[in-house]
Amino acid sequence: MSTTTPTGVRTATLPKVNLLPTEISEGARFRNLQAAMALAVVLAAVVVGGLSYLASGDENDAQSALSVAQARGTQLQAETAKYASVPQKYAQVATAAAQLQQAMSQEIRYSYVLNDLSLRMPAGVWLTSVIIDQPVDTPGATKAAWGSSQLASVKVSGVALNMNDVAGWLDTLARGAIYTDPYLTQTASAPSTGTSVASWTFDSTLGITSKGLSNRYLQKAGS
Repeated sequence: MSTTTPTGVRTATLPKVNLLPTEISEGARFRNLQAAMALAVVLAAVVVGGLSYLASGDENDAQSALSVAQARGTQLQAETAKYASVPQKYAQVATAAAQLQQAMSQEIRYSYVLNDLSLRMPAGVWLTSVIIDQPVDTPGATKAAWGSSQLASVKVSGVALNMNDVAGWLDTLARGAIYTDPYLTQTASAPSTGTSVASWTFDSTLGITSKGLSNRYLQKAGS
């Protein structure tokens, strides 16, 4: 019986021989380095160019916004100049309103007074004349027949069927909200004419108080 002994084969590493001169290999590495540096410069230029482009776009946008804002500011200044007189006009209106209020502060609307007197006449009374006196210089300084303050005095003349009707006339005036101190100054028997039904003539006076003011030009609070 034969025995086989395994035999190992060892392969030795072959040596490398660099036949290129050292100057050539160093030159190749230097060129590679130059190429890498050139690429880096190109990339840097691209980045800088991109950033410059973006910055230029932002600058253009900012300039456009500034131009728009300046144009709007010019327009607003023109509008402001156009309405510069408005506060002055408001002041003039306020002054005129205050003057009107002062001038008309003692206004009594006598059309209402006459209408009220006509409605207050008893059935047996007719008025023949109404004379109204309202001082202008010293409003409210006059006194009525019994000493009460009044803005205006009214002298009323009329005819009545009897003295009870005259008394009713004075009584209805006393109940009026704007009147004060109704007073009978004179009565007389009416002359008979054969056609007249009135038996008495009378003269009376009354005062108009501050309740008779129209106050239509009075400025409301907060206005």
